[in-house]
Amino acid sequence: MTNFPLAIYFLTWSFVVAGACLTAIPIIIHLLNRRRFKTVTWAAMEFLLRAMRKNRRRLKFEQWLLLATRCLLVALLGLALARPLGCENPALAAFGHHTALNVFIIDNSYSAAYSTGRADAKTHLDQAKKLVTEMLSRAQSGGESVVLITASRPATTSMEPQIDLEAARQAVGHIEQSWGATDLRHAFELALDVARRNDKIPDKNLFIITDATRSAWEGADGASLKQLGPELAGEFKSIQHFNLSSSQPQWNGAIADIKPGDNLVSSKFPAEFRADVRGFFPGVDPGHEVSLQWTLDDQPIGKTTASFKLSGATKPQRLANVAFATGGPHVLKATLLDNGDHLPVDNIRRRIVDVASELKVLIVEGKRGIDPEQSSAHYLMPALAGHRDVVPGKPASSDSSFSPEVITDLELGNKVLGDYSAVILAGVGQISSTESDALTKFVQQGGTLLFFMGDAVNKDNYNTMLFKRNRLLPGELVKVMSVGVNEHEYSFDFNPKSVVHPLLKDFANVNSGLDRVPVRSYWQIDIPPDSSAEKVLNYIPTNPKAPADPAITAQTIGQGRVLFVTTTGNLDWTDFPQKPAFLEVVQSMLVGSIRTGDWWMNRVVGEHLSIPSSVRMTTTPVLSDSEGGLIVVSPPEPDAGAVLADAKKADADHGMWRSLYHTEPLVKPGLYTLTLGERKVPIAVNVPAADEADVTTISNDAIRHDLGDITMAMLGPELATAGSSAQDANDFSWWTMVLVLALVGFECFIAMRFGHYRRSEVVTPGAGSPALGAKGAM
Repeated sequence: MTNFPLAIYFLTWSFVVAGACLTAIPIIIHLLNRRRFKTVTWAAMEFLLRAMRKNRRRLKFEQWLLLATRCLLVALLGLALARPLGCENPALAAFGHHTALNVFIIDNSYSAAYSTGRADAKTHLDQAKKLVTEMLSRAQSGGESVVLITASRPATTSMEPQIDLEAARQAVGHIEQSWGATDLRHAFELALDVARRNDKIPDKNLFIITDATRSAWEGADGASLKQLGPELAGEFKSIQHFNLSSSQPQWNGAIADIKPGDNLVSSKFPAEFRADVRGFFPGVDPGHEVSLQWTLDDQPIGKTTASFKLSGATKPQRLANVAFATGGPHVLKATLLDNGDHLPVDNIRRRIVDVASELKVLIVEGKRGIDPEQSSAHYLMPALAGHRDVVPGKPASSDSSFSPEVITDLELGNKVLGDYSAVILAGVGQISSTESDALTKFVQQGGTLLFFMGDAVNKDNYNTMLFKRNRLLPGELVKVMSVGVNEHEYSFDFNPKSVVHPLLKDFANVNSGLDRVPVRSYWQIDIPPDSSAEKVLNYIPTNPKAPADPAITAQTIGQGRVLFVTTTGNLDWTDFPQKPAFLEVVQSMLVGSIRTGDWWMNRVVGEHLSIPSSVRMTTTPVLSDSEGGLIVVSPPEPDAGAVLADAKKADADHGMWRSLYHTEPLVKPGLYTLTLGERKVPIAVNVPAADEADVTTISNDAIRHDLGDITMAMLGPELATAGSSAQDANDFSWWTMVLVLALVGFECFIAMRFGHYRRSEVVTPGAGSPALGAKGAM
């Protein structure tokens, strides 16, 4: 910790400079007076010169003493007006004695909830509030203005300097613990904005109070902080950082996330979940042992895990064979036991799981033949319907999570696409502009669209309506690539032992036969360089030097996904549909791409809750937090029908359009309840993921380096007991004024003493001395 040395500090340095400059006035007067006299030699002067030579040394000493007294008098008068203070901390000494702008940045992020063990300040935030309140209490009213900035995301400030110090103290007391991440970059930008808005105030001081966590100072905004540091130093006269965690090392254990093993969780099959558990320790990992407890809808599930080592490289903790009796939203919670850290808020994490009982899939058939196998959807229907058991007297059951429905391309325009999780276009020849717009809206709101090609596909229509108009295709269709008489059939370029696309992860290290599937024809597509489309699977090129054409692509558009298969879904162009792997590939692609219904139910502190238009409600929604407090839910905007019309209404975090019901940012973690009429939906709000959970700290030198190596004072979590504020500082201005008055009296005395005759110095002419014995004035 770096402290100020005990030093003299002046409240108004301009008076010090003025006093130093004015000391030249007596010297100038002295020099001018010497130049006023002209030497004239006459007889009687010889007698006077003899007398003067006799007393020259004494006269010079008297003149220099009088000159020095007058110069010191002027200098001390300037110092008295400058208010000299003896203190350790100049900025705090000046606080309350003159006009200045004082900006306080207070870290109230969720890491500031770290328990410190202090009797009078249980957390870092409590200590920060105590420290600032004490600083404001020590200050004396003297034209000071105070600005408070809280550094939790999003950083906020009133932007208006507060002159009333008592009101500022009350405002500090009202700062609440936030559960969001640290936002130092925006806090510093706000401080710069405040300083520049008040550029007429000459003196500005910046006080930064943080817990010095690595995640706050060296996270994603680290480069921005290094650029902002010199700008802050240019605007503020002094910058001071109070390190709230300097008195003790910090460690923490946290649950960063809970994820299902598969994208889709169904009531038909047991599911697996993984909890990302991490430990953050300073220095050497102590090997802390913890355990994990799972609950489902407030009921314990499985056994508490055996103890495992908590570290930064802890493997995800798995919960296997979780069976859901019913579909709909369920609450899964993981709790870290035996943790013993000082930040318990991240030892619990919740996830809402929207369990699917059946996912409706609309298959649009572009071709129907006399032979059923010639129909576009002949093989897609059983691939999605799965095996169905028929028991007399009971509804037919299926081992598939999908419920497919087949229609012709002529019926597409009459369907409400929002009723389906996925839409499959199988060999559809043409798409109208209305249908293209409806499909685009369906995908952007979270739907999945799957294309299979065929003979009937009109290249110009697809390129115009599906690529140029709405970019639903990964690129423009070029031509149909077909195998000639003497050429081998195309096959998929698939190596199960290589790195496979996530949509085909189930085929990794499995001899599925995908690399031996014959393909006779496919559409070649020209994917632009700036396209976001991912190549899921390619063809083996006939020319080894030629690039491999894509067989399957995937791309994200809005909140949904578009899958594009360049060959057919029946036997027209390939034998793939009759292979056992066809069912698994189709289902894997849909399972990995369909957006589950719980995405909007899992929020992080600081995010909005936006209720999708697909959610059915019978009354105005009502949201309450875990303590029963009501959260305002704003109704749709007037143009709610034009959901895709204005991109300015997009939710910044999740891309959902603000024309839906939505709330302000949620500020507390916990399990919320959303009432939609007769039914209630759980909403999980968690603290931010792993970054903020890292409470390990960095050194003062590292903080200074992160701010561009600017000049700043590095202090601890406590104020010095004396000499650190204006009230406790030694004010030398009154003693300086006493010296000024004493010098005034001394100057008058010696001026009168040196400027009059002395009888002992009068010499009579008869004695050979001059009759005049007076001294020369300065």
